[in-house]
Amino acid sequence: MTVDVGDFLKVIRPALEAGDAQALAQVVAQRWSPLVMCRILRCRNVDARRATAVVLGLIGDRTVVPCLAKALHDPDRQVSKLAENGLWSIWFRGGNPSANCYFREGLALFEEESFTEAAERFKIAAQIDSCFAEAFHQCGMAYNMLGDSGKAVQYFFRAVEEEPNHFGAFAGMGSSYADAGDLKHALQSFRKALRINPNMPTAAQAIDRLSSRVSDKNDWSGIYTAQVANV
Repeated sequence: MTVDVGDFLKVIRPALEAGDAQALAQVVAQRWSPLVMCRILRCRNVDARRATAVVLGLIGDRTVVPCLAKALHDPDRQVSKLAENGLWSIWFRGGNPSANCYFREGLALFEEESFTEAAERFKIAAQIDSCFAEAFHQCGMAYNMLGDSGKAVQYFFRAVEEEPNHFGAFAGMGSSYADAGDLKHALQSFRKALRINPNMPTAAQAIDRLSSRVSDKNDWSGIYTAQVANV
């Protein structure tokens, strides 16, 4: 299916200019599928790519994560940032309705710094929907805040098992490994995060710090399997 980029921009412009996200999502969903939108995200028109990254974040699901992940490498910084925002939006609403209910409770508890209770809510969300990568990621974040690096790594790894493009989980894994003194695996985790999303200054800084202290072959394969036995 050929997409007329000019027509696409004309149709969405009123909603964009009004800043009406709901209207934008509705007008796009009526005319184009998310997979067709992924084609626009690869076009030459930078305005169209920017708008598409926004729209996919609003209406997209797990099926469009790979194309948004590729857009993280877009030469236009705004496109890559909007793609990153879109990925977070999709991940945060990625569970089924029952799982999302517990997930939102967990987020509220996390904000209150009730990390033990937050972890329990995230675990329930992950039990209800075992494909809910963000529930595993947030559970890892909670355990990281509790100082339990071992548990944190287990849940970060479950997150990337479900969503291999989850740069946030790889970065969290790197932090947990570093906290545990496992600098080799910390370095490998941060490198993986940066390969997925090159716009992560904290990951780049961590790699710079660790590279002078660790000698490794940057071999990611097979090193984390044992970490998830108890999740």
